[in-house]
Amino acid sequence: MDAQPRSLLLGLTGLSIEGGIAGVSRCVVRALDEAIEAGQVERADRVLLLEDPRDPFPPPLRGVQRLARGSQLRFALELWAQRSRRRNDLLFFDLVGLARAIRLPALRRSPHAIFLHGIELEAARTGSRAAALRGAWRVLTNSRSTAARVEAQFPELAGRIRPVLLCIDPERVALWERENTAPPPRREPAALIVGRMWSSERGKGHDQLLEAWPSVLRRVPQARLWVVGDGDDRARLAAKAQQAGIAGAVRFFGRVADRELGLLYRRASLYAMPSRQEGFGLVYAEALWHGLPCLGSTADAAAELIEPDVTGALVPYGDVPALAQALAELLGDPDRLGRMGEAGARAAHERFGYARFRDDLLGALGLAPREASPAAPSITELVAPASAVR
Repeated sequence: MDAQPRSLLLGLTGLSIEGGIAGVSRCVVRALDEAIEAGQVERADRVLLLEDPRDPFPPPLRGVQRLARGSQLRFALELWAQRSRRRNDLLFFDLVGLARAIRLPALRRSPHAIFLHGIELEAARTGSRAAALRGAWRVLTNSRSTAARVEAQFPELAGRIRPVLLCIDPERVALWERENTAPPPRREPAALIVGRMWSSERGKGHDQLLEAWPSVLRRVPQARLWVVGDGDDRARLAAKAQQAGIAGAVRFFGRVADRELGLLYRRASLYAMPSRQEGFGLVYAEALWHGLPCLGSTADAAAELIEPDVTGALVPYGDVPALAQALAELLGDPDRLGRMGEAGARAAHERFGYARFRDDLLGALGLAPREASPAAPSITELVAPASAVR
């Protein structure tokens, strides 16, 4: 596609549904509505796969919004019908699985872009998902780590990949800023992990944290592990804590509202998610924004958000002794955690804001930002002592 796209057709999983991908997509449609308001884009039509028709997300500033009511076939047909009516310049998908709709003859020649979140990459090695990726005009990725993985798997895409690092949901930020007017609660010697617990997906580090906790308690007896989230694997993890004799030191909160999540970020002393599967890890950014140091692993994109010894720590995935040592050292040193939290908050406010995401997104789609945002400073620049800045 040579010209700047003026009319877009978005094929999205959903906007009012739960989950990180929906949160990213809400930021995408917000950015495109702002681009319409600024005259950069004429319209941005949408087809939503899983949206609840009883309470759908508001329609675009200019364009139509169709609901597929959970039907993959209806989703593809709605895309085809809309593309036939409007001849949109660019199709945009928020999941590679949805991009398989381009198999329809009427859509096959349409330029398309895909936002790839990393976790889908394994399923895209062959078949229609791989074909959708190979045919994409642009592949947007949620991190440089995911971009490198895409390029390794599909070398022919090297010139078409554009990393667009995620931002914290601006609506959550607005809520948390309102809540943060009160004095912060005292930090408790607790490590927090937030994430789904599915038996089909055990890579976030829940098991390793539970296995490390007896050793942590021997060194920091008051240490607590707070687990937020739900899923079909929660009962097994709770039983594992019971069997290990640490149930009194582990609390499962289940799903919590955004307000309560903000309070937990402010009460905990450390965010710990030694995962192997984060294409970006938006929860790290949220934790840092609240002044909460982070512990991640070296196996995924955590290193793009966490600066060892500055805003947190990184350990090899699956190395329980190394994890236990890092947890005990951090939880046993509140002053060090405080310094890391202050550095992390400064970095997060600069690097993970919506305006930077919007400009990166529009640039990746060939839409020049209204005003060039200044380059994001490095973590080293952000955490430099004030006295060193002249």
